[in-house]
Amino acid sequence: MVDLYESLTIALIAALAAASTVAIFVGLLGLAGQFFVVRCASCHHLTVSLANEPRQFCPRCRHPALLHMLGAAHHPRHWAAVHVRRRP
Repeated sequence: MVDLYESLTIALIAALAAASTVAIFVGLLGLAGQFFVVRCASCHHLTVSLANEPRQFCPRCRHPALLHMLGAAHHPRHWAAVHVRRRP
């Protein structure tokens, strides 16, 4: 049982280290002007972009059932009725 806890602790440390490394690199890209957090022009949610201008559609607009399953479960009762926007 002790080996299980040690393995889970090592896995947790490795996951936190990987997430921290990714966050540092994203922050460095933001400082270099290569990565921006902007608002979506359609739904006004925050999204990422390579240009410092609002995106017309974000992943939340294009795939609401995939990103917000609980909210989408209350609205359309048929999967064919789920609204998916195409890229322009």
